[in-house]
Amino acid sequence: MKDLIRIGLILGLAFASTFLLVRAFDLVPEQGVITWLQGLRDIHSGWLMAGVIALLLLDLLIAVPTMTTILIAGWLLGPGLGGLTAATGLMLMGGIGYGLGRGLGRPALKCLFKDPARLADLESAFARNDLLTLAVCQAVPILPELSATLAGIARMNPVRFALGYGLGVIPFAFILAAGGAASTPSDPRPAILTAIFTTVTLLGLWKILLRRRP
Repeated sequence: MKDLIRIGLILGLAFASTFLLVRAFDLVPEQGVITWLQGLRDIHSGWLMAGVIALLLLDLLIAVPTMTTILIAGWLLGPGLGGLTAATGLMLMGGIGYGLGRGLGRPALKCLFKDPARLADLESAFARNDLLTLAVCQAVPILPELSATLAGIARMNPVRFALGYGLGVIPFAFILAAGGAASTPSDPRPAILTAIFTTVTLLGLWKILLRRRP
């Protein structure tokens, strides 16, 4: 368990550093995201869908306002297509994070931990709450990409990863898209209330998960 915490802290610091840089220098301003996506919609809805997916994939490298992006997708594409596009982007982001963790993280761990028993212990530690962790990982910034990468490092079964990650990501995407679709520039209350409800619910589930951890 200590090894898992140690690796999680290292990865968390790496992801957090990009989050802090983006916030400090306002590299991805929310208003700029809105304007860019509106411009893509004016060209073609397909370009807008590609733009939403690209932004969500970019979140693996730098902090992107994920919730805002999904709300805008719902506003511009509607609840169904907006939710589907956002869910696709989030699942792809998680899949890439998982693949990077499994492909690149494992060799690094073998150099770090010479004892195979320690690697087995790391896998066991993550497996205790792997599905719940992935299902509620949207509760906190940085946690989605961190959880997906740790799942790959711990060699979680790919099907089990997809099920656990999808269990949280897909409803998350469609709920936020519905809130965005119900909003207008003059009345953003549905989007705001949806964002608050979703965040509070996920944080509550995350708190329950933390209590379950040994």
